[in-house]
Amino acid sequence: MPSRALLIWPLVALFGASALQAETPLAVQIVTAALTPRHTEYVLAGTLEAKDSVPTSFRDGGRLMSVSVRTGDRVTPGQELARLDASQAEAARRAAEASLSGAEAALLQATSSYQRIQGLVDSGVATRAELDTAAQALALAQGQHDQAAAEVKKAEATVKDTVLLASVAAVVTARSADPGQVVAAGQTVLTLAAEAAREAVFLAPDSADIGPYMGHALTLTLIDRPDVVLQARLTDAAPVVDAATATVRVKALVITPPGADLLLGAAVVGHLPIEDPPAIRVPSAALTSTAAGPAVWTVDPATMAVHLTQVAIAGFGAEDVTIGSGLKPGDLVVGAGSQMLYPGRVVAKAEVAP
Repeated sequence: MPSRALLIWPLVALFGASALQAETPLAVQIVTAALTPRHTEYVLAGTLEAKDSVPTSFRDGGRLMSVSVRTGDRVTPGQELARLDASQAEAARRAAEASLSGAEAALLQATSSYQRIQGLVDSGVATRAELDTAAQALALAQGQHDQAAAEVKKAEATVKDTVLLASVAAVVTARSADPGQVVAAGQTVLTLAAEAAREAVFLAPDSADIGPYMGHALTLTLIDRPDVVLQARLTDAAPVVDAATATVRVKALVITPPGADLLLGAAVVGHLPIEDPPAIRVPSAALTSTAAGPAVWTVDPATMAVHLTQVAIAGFGAEDVTIGSGLKPGDLVVGAGSQMLYPGRVVAKAEVAP
């Protein structure tokens, strides 16, 4: 049996819309186009990490005698972390101290000699040449003394450097060497996560354009403890997409002071409120298409007859469509029920959307 629309179209073509004036207006959803902002929310999953990671190592190499901490331990500034075999450093320090003692004796002798010859020159017994020779000997002895003193300080620093101390309050996140192992100068022995700051690290989908929202506030909740709510601020988004995961690395600095609830590696969910610019949005059911492209049915407020209006689509939401152009604020647009329309059809606003 021919559909109602196929029966009506010939009437419209032959007699115009006046042939249908007696037809009962069709009840449809009618919405008024208006510029409205959209409040949405990005939800990101990630983990808590230390903002600053501090690799620790010895200035000089040697055999590792002890490691005083384990992964997960909290350390305070100045706390001993590890210790090297200091026997060679101690021997070098004792040798430097012995050299310094000899240099001090030589300096004392040269000083006495210079003072004695100075007195003889003043009394006319010694010559100026003898005084110059004594002055040169004194300068040489002074230089040797200063060099020996510097060697002692260097040796003492070497002995001190056989003990690795924590420079900041931190948590031990990695241990890279064990007692008995020979470590090289600068080789990382422990990795510390500074307690001063935490940041949440997320792997956001490439489709999420978070770059414009740097500096915006967001809230964090611990997955295993939803009652713990933390405040954070977006600080960084990677400029490139990770080829392996097709995600973008996003970081947010935790503003809430560090505490027991901010465990490293804790899984968190970030909630970032987003407000899109004002735009005209219509229900998804309003959208139709023609040979020329997307369109919606608009209503003439004087006659309540509908006609097709071409539009450009700026975006799609879960339940609506953002119109880029084609509509203006105040236009009447048919939402639910638009599938039953044809040009010139008279409609009425339904109390409840069909």
